[in-house]
Amino acid sequence: MVVDVLKSNFLPQLSDFLRHLPSASFVAIDEEMTGISLPERRGKRPDKIQTPGERYAESLKGVPERYAAVQVGVALFRRRDEGGETEEGGGGDEGGGAGAGATTRAAAAAAADGDEHAFLHREGMLNQDELEDLTEREEEGGGEGGGERTDEPKYTARVYNFYLFPRAADRRGVVPEREVTLNPSTVQFLLENGMDFQKVFREGINCATLERAKYLKRRYFDKRDAKRKEDEEKEEKKKRQENGSRKRARVKLTRAEDIAFVARTMATLREWIDADGGGGGGEFGGEGSSLVLPPCNAFLRRALYETVEVEYPMLTLERADANGRGGGAGAGRNQIRALRLTPAEKERRDERLRREEWDRALTEAGFAIVFEALSDACRGKTFDEERTKAFLEGRSPDLTADPASDDASARGANGGRRRRSPPSLIVHNGLMDLMFLLTHCHDPALPEDFEDVKAIVRSYFPSVVDTKVLATEYSDAIVRGGSTTLGDLFDSWRYEGASVDSTLRKTPAIENRDEDEGGGGGGGGGGREQAHEAAWDAYMTGCVYTSLVDRVVESKSHLSAFAPDPDGLLSDASDELLREWIGLNKLYAHASIFTVDLESRGDLAAGLTDSLSRDLSADTTFHVSGIDASVSTRDVLQALWRGNESDDEGIRNLKYEIMWVDDASFFVGTRLEVGESREGDASFERAVARHVREGLRAGLGTGPSVASLGEYLRERRRGTEEEGAEASSPSSGEASACSGGGVVGTLVAAATRPFRALGSALGLGGKRSREDGGGDEGKGDDVKRRRMG
Repeated sequence: MVVDVLKSNFLPQLSDFLRHLPSASFVAIDEEMTGISLPERRGKRPDKIQTPGERYAESLKGVPERYAAVQVGVALFRRRDEGGETEEGGGGDEGGGAGAGATTRAAAAAAADGDEHAFLHREGMLNQDELEDLTEREEEGGGEGGGERTDEPKYTARVYNFYLFPRAADRRGVVPEREVTLNPSTVQFLLENGMDFQKVFREGINCATLERAKYLKRRYFDKRDAKRKEDEEKEEKKKRQENGSRKRARVKLTRAEDIAFVARTMATLREWIDADGGGGGGEFGGEGSSLVLPPCNAFLRRALYETVEVEYPMLTLERADANGRGGGAGAGRNQIRALRLTPAEKERRDERLRREEWDRALTEAGFAIVFEALSDACRGKTFDEERTKAFLEGRSPDLTADPASDDASARGANGGRRRRSPPSLIVHNGLMDLMFLLTHCHDPALPEDFEDVKAIVRSYFPSVVDTKVLATEYSDAIVRGGSTTLGDLFDSWRYEGASVDSTLRKTPAIENRDEDEGGGGGGGGGGREQAHEAAWDAYMTGCVYTSLVDRVVESKSHLSAFAPDPDGLLSDASDELLREWIGLNKLYAHASIFTVDLESRGDLAAGLTDSLSRDLSADTTFHVSGIDASVSTRDVLQALWRGNESDDEGIRNLKYEIMWVDDASFFVGTRLEVGESREGDASFERAVARHVREGLRAGLGTGPSVASLGEYLRERRRGTEEEGAEASSPSSGEASACSGGGVVGTLVAAATRPFRALGSALGLGGKRSREDGGGDEGKGDDVKRRRMG
């Protein structure tokens, strides 16, 4: 279904991509890599309270520096024209697949189980109000669905599956090779999901850094300018010679064998000229004919050049291996090619050689051109057909132009963006995808500080939406209560409202799909719909994005005076509204209470530049330790709900998120109803803290220790500073040996490991953890471990 972009078809597919990119409403990407974790980190459980900066330094930074992306899928989604016509036809119902449907049918069967709601509730995925809302909505929707689906997709897509593999170093070793490290488990997984490593190794396109790509373009244009100047100087020199100026002294042959060699060569040349009729009989049609002269040393080649230029000035001479032409078997640097060209043929030949040289530069830059174009589009730079054509033909080094100065009348009523907003970049669980793009296209070495990484990402892509965050933090209870893996979200959307025998929801037509599964035109792909293929995952990501935005607008539009349709939200809304409704510039952090904030606008009072997930606050999220192993999520929630009979309506409306760290400790997050806010209300925060402490002690006994996350983090930061001071003291070696390690860095700057000493005192990472090997470890984990979204 999707087109594989390889070395053999890179240039025509690049042209197709660049022509359609400017009309994209948004762009979805996905990648497949040769490894996703460092060897020393495998099998270790992530620390859920470790800040993203700490985790980056300890276990994330080295992954994209060590491994390689071998597939990058890019899906351009375009709003349908009025009337619903696609650009090239193609049925919208082609997007589904039998393979994808199998998981959905299994999920549908599980949802039909009467105990499903209780299971979700017991596992801490839904609170009481969300459970009731889920039940009501499913009861209202019961009996609906079935029959023919008539809804037409609002978007069409063009999907590209770029295979990447670094080029070998050139003969001079000027460009170092990028090593490709393969993790056996990851490779096995990719093979099981249809990855064709023959295509990767044989046909993968290069991916230079942007700096290297810039150098290649500059070198090409500098060389063309130098050639133009050289031609002008030659013409001027010729005119001076014709006017009687002193001519350059010709070499004088004295050895008999040299004189004989030149005489034989000139005789051969005369025979060729007399026998050749000219006019397009050469290797390239319409470019005259050519003859490769016998090999000789540099002295004799100069003699031949001078002799031929005098006797046959109408011939063009060049090195036999120049301009990518082999000149026949054995032809090389020590031979001369003579070409017989008319003025028109010479002009055609010069143009061909120029285009071939530019094509070689584009091919060496490879995916960097795609990355740069994506970044330019997402930053609102101006594309036009003439500029794109000039770039592809090697007449201009610039693909885009800076946008014109902002016009106040062109800005949306809500501020923050022009009405025709640049496309957003859509990912699913995309932090690692973005970091791999940086190591391939920006610099192979990532910055030490995670804040610098976020700044670089935003410099390329100012608006990023992660559908994993959108599903887990900004969607309704039905979405959050189900699986938020990409395939399951896509399947749930396609099967929504469909009975067993009814037609599935139509998906956006893929306009450039390759109908020839055998790989027509070097494309390949055929009719496959393969999860964990980068292009198909990018396509699913875009579909999930539109479906989740539809749900968000439907459920939240009554909360704001700005209540557009979903498309109005995407094109006209301010960045602030997009951040509030769909989590703009927030990225999912696996097994963490944090969400990566590319804008670094987290809980700054607590020293955090990244946000707590699910609208949690550092002062109304609590760490609870020292509990009995028999306590379950249900016990915790019941203890908190008993205390909800309060005169304060905010306390009565509190929602709770329970996040287990180990068998003896957990975090409990409190939040208000959607649309309510008591941010900055110190008395309310104290009331919440008192309510949580009293409720847990009344329901679980006096044993648990309760501290707000803000208190915990401030203590942790003080401990980090003290440990750093101890490490710099003369006796730090002995102290380190006793403490068993520690944290380096701060909460804002990336740290190398979490603060274990204080965490142990508070009950974090304590008894019955998997690494301790406790006897009841497995049972405790089965009962208490909770999915982080």
